[in-house]
Amino acid sequence: MPIKVQVGRLRGSKNVSSQQLRLASRSGLTGQAAWKQGGSAAASRQLVRATAACSPRSRQVLLTAHFHFHSSGPSTPYTAISPSPSSHARTRTSQTRATTAACSPSYDISELPRRVGPTEPVVLWYRNDLRVDDHPGLVAAAAAVSGGGGGGGPSPPRPLAPVFLLDAARLSHLAFTAGGPEALSAALHRLRADLRARGSDLAVRVGSWEQELTDVTRSVGSRVVVSEAEVELRWRLPAAASLERASAALGAGSFCWQGALWRADGFDVRYRTWRSKRGHPAEPLPAPAQLPPFPASVEPGHIPDGEQMRQMLTEAALAVYDKESGLAEVAARVAKDCASGPEAERAVRLADCLCSPLELLRQYLGTLPAGSGIGSTDTASSVSLDDEVAALRRPGVEGAPFTGLFSSAKALGTLSVRRVFKEAYVADGRPYGSVEPQRLRRPAAVAAAVAAEAADFHRALAVLDEERLVAPGVEVHFWRWGGGLTDYCVAEPAQPLPGAPAVLLVHGFGAFGDQWRDNMGALAGAGFRVFAPTFPGFGRSQKAAMPYSQDLWRDFLRDFVLQVVGVPVVAAGNSIGGFISTCLAADYPELVRGLVLLNSAGSVDPAFNIDAWRSAVAEGRWAPPTFIVSGISSALFWYLERTVPSTLTWLYPVNPKRADEWLQREILRAAGDSGAVDVFKAAWYLPPPRALNWLISEAWRGPTLVLQGALDPLNDARSRAQQLDNLCPNVQVQLLQAGHCPHDEVPEQVNEGLLHFIRTSVLRDEQAALPAADAVAAVQATSSPSSGDGPRQP
Repeated sequence: MPIKVQVGRLRGSKNVSSQQLRLASRSGLTGQAAWKQGGSAAASRQLVRATAACSPRSRQVLLTAHFHFHSSGPSTPYTAISPSPSSHARTRTSQTRATTAACSPSYDISELPRRVGPTEPVVLWYRNDLRVDDHPGLVAAAAAVSGGGGGGGPSPPRPLAPVFLLDAARLSHLAFTAGGPEALSAALHRLRADLRARGSDLAVRVGSWEQELTDVTRSVGSRVVVSEAEVELRWRLPAAASLERASAALGAGSFCWQGALWRADGFDVRYRTWRSKRGHPAEPLPAPAQLPPFPASVEPGHIPDGEQMRQMLTEAALAVYDKESGLAEVAARVAKDCASGPEAERAVRLADCLCSPLELLRQYLGTLPAGSGIGSTDTASSVSLDDEVAALRRPGVEGAPFTGLFSSAKALGTLSVRRVFKEAYVADGRPYGSVEPQRLRRPAAVAAAVAAEAADFHRALAVLDEERLVAPGVEVHFWRWGGGLTDYCVAEPAQPLPGAPAVLLVHGFGAFGDQWRDNMGALAGAGFRVFAPTFPGFGRSQKAAMPYSQDLWRDFLRDFVLQVVGVPVVAAGNSIGGFISTCLAADYPELVRGLVLLNSAGSVDPAFNIDAWRSAVAEGRWAPPTFIVSGISSALFWYLERTVPSTLTWLYPVNPKRADEWLQREILRAAGDSGAVDVFKAAWYLPPPRALNWLISEAWRGPTLVLQGALDPLNDARSRAQQLDNLCPNVQVQLLQAGHCPHDEVPEQVNEGLLHFIRTSVLRDEQAALPAADAVAAVQATSSPSSGDGPRQP
């Protein structure tokens, strides 16, 4: 029987066009803002919450999207384990957050054999799951069309159509990844070869998801689409729109799958608690030996080679920016850097590797003899895997080679976390899951198993966190960067100021984006789009094995502005977040309109010399031996974990009640995550920093507000603020009666000071270049009765 799914249908029978939705989501709008661009605020959360279906069964399956599949008989080979209630104290129920608009449910993959019609072919929509090994969607779809479908008896095999929709706008972020387009091309070629070896093929269509999914489903003669459940907004939002369009046009039904390592009913947002009760890991599924026939009505299509793919995705990436804007210039530079240099060359060598990603993993783990080279045999760039691993080693980051070698495999889904986890135990000679990953004996096995475990944990965490309540009007979303999931908070204004910059709020060391809980709503209420990302390595973002540094976090902010925000920003940073924001403004001034420092880290040195600094960087920084760094870091980390309440109270001297139970719990939760200690260890290896005053006055030179908590117990905050005022002619100083985190301790004062600065020093500077009539109108638009006469003095 046909299954009709209406996800994303607007009230009043009005639909957002695919073009409107694509442009809105690609330019960085959240789900709410994207729908408003389509003309309906009433259903703003409908599509971004597309996994929140109306029936209890659908809500169970799609809101959780974290399934453990196991055999339960020939007719229904997969069963979804019901999720347990979230232990997150700040979570609303799905019924509260889900839209009230009428909809029919989507289904999980376990229902496919029962619901697919006896003559129904199936479309398998590949996105970032480019493999045949351990692919629950492929296995379930193949079983459903191989006979014994919903008709109650045997039936002849029906076609199965694996498809990949090459939507350059959707995939353009790969142009900002070293070797990303080349890796995608190679992955598609290998996937097609693997499918053909099993009697099938891969249909590749170039065009928008919304149009091409409907067209290819129609050409197959199917009303069933199988695809992976998504957690990233940039995938989930347009995927839901595409499925909705296929549903509206053809009555197509959607079946979602997710291959988790552990059962969802054992999940806990606290990593250590989850680890203690999660049970045995799921076995990876072997690739089918034979697949159902590929539909004769579908042409396989052409897969661009690496060079063609890079050109296509780079053009799409740059097309969204105004050619005259600073963002376009920065985006072009970043794309160019990602097409050359050591990282790009390594990624291309890995993409051209003669062995499969699974074979490369086994070579890395030592269970498969390494060949003479991993590059193409006809290229001089071919090098040994040992050389690649050696080049990726970083002091104090034991898992860095694994992250560097397999970040593309993780992002493109050419390896599953279950397969990586299983192979690590095989390499270590241990029964699968018999010990915790950290207790494996071989360093390579530890690195692989820990990375797989962390990826599974943070994906499950992201599913629950979609319903996390931070503050009224604030949404939580997820974005993959550097191979790991990171989270960010966003608040959209009801009445946005035309042409205004967004506001980027950057947290400090050990904190997270949610700490701006009482700033985001006020800034959005004044007409600004507000983003508060969480750095990799902190909060609920993944803590992957990578060499954390000020440069890495600066690049994260750069890419976040380019790919998520999409417009220039006023960057406001606290503690180390202030220093990283200053680095962003100094190195990429085209992205920043104004800079606000709240008790920023960074040295203030009147005698700083940039040439001497470059020499110091070239010489490198001495650090103690790794075992000493590990020992000292672990001891300090253990001590700090046990003094979080008293430390927070100390940092909030004026309003200690703001250092509340929620803040303490979140800091402790993050401190317990896998890899948290390694982020702490990174401080021993940070390269010498540039002086804060030099970055502000010589490199950035733009409008800067120092909004300083004068009672900061970590340093002489008044003296630091005065020094910056004396050394930097572009700095304004405003002292507040607060400690190290004034944005959270006295949020109203910070909001007032921030808004006054933006209105008087950022917007008015830009308006000075406008014609007189336009300038008057712009000033009136940015004025507010609540703005007062400026920030309050303590």
